[in-house]
Amino acid sequence: MKDYLRSVSITNEIILNNTITQDELERFSKSDYRWANNRKNTASYKGQNIKKGEIYQFEFGKNYVPEMSYEHRGLVIGVNGRLLYVLPIFSYDPKHDSKIYDAERNAKGDLYRLEQACHSFLKHDSLLKLNDIRTISVNRILYRQKDGKIDISSEEFLEIQRLAFTKYFPTIAFDYNKNNEALNEVLDANKKLIEENILLKEKIQELESKIENTNKENAEV
Repeated sequence: MKDYLRSVSITNEIILNNTITQDELERFSKSDYRWANNRKNTASYKGQNIKKGEIYQFEFGKNYVPEMSYEHRGLVIGVNGRLLYVLPIFSYDPKHDSKIYDAERNAKGDLYRLEQACHSFLKHDSLLKLNDIRTISVNRILYRQKDGKIDISSEEFLEIQRLAFTKYFPTIAFDYNKNNEALNEVLDANKKLIEENILLKEKIQELESKIENTNKENAEV
């Protein structure tokens, strides 16, 4: 109880000293209420088939900067029972341009731009936090985003997965890419050998045909 009263006291002190904005006060008040109301709700989203590629509105809770906090959308990239692996989504702002991934200009970017023109569930361009995968309970789901889904077989979703994997496991990703390049070289060499083998067989058949014709001509003489 002592620790609880101390936490309440310091929170009230922060509020009274106006060291947080009204917006954040409302956000963390909602966050605390939702945590208290849902923390033992084992029936939350029970029986609902949550899938990779779906977009939900989540309550991420109170966290330290630069972690994602409070209410935001998120892309589900993995499901493990009642645990979800989620990439947070937030609104696009030009000030983040230097951090946006671009294969040619910024291959190490931590953000991925989702374009509104390509996704009906967006009202404007938004950003995925590639470097902030969250492991969260299904209890943090507020609701399913209308039409919120990215096809998991699409090139975009596969690219998002690849980029996130690279952020968290750069050494493994490097080794994988290196091995993949070596494999492709072997496959290309094998394809070339197959093509050469076909050409050799065609030449052998051609020579055999000539020999057969020559033998027939000699037999007639």
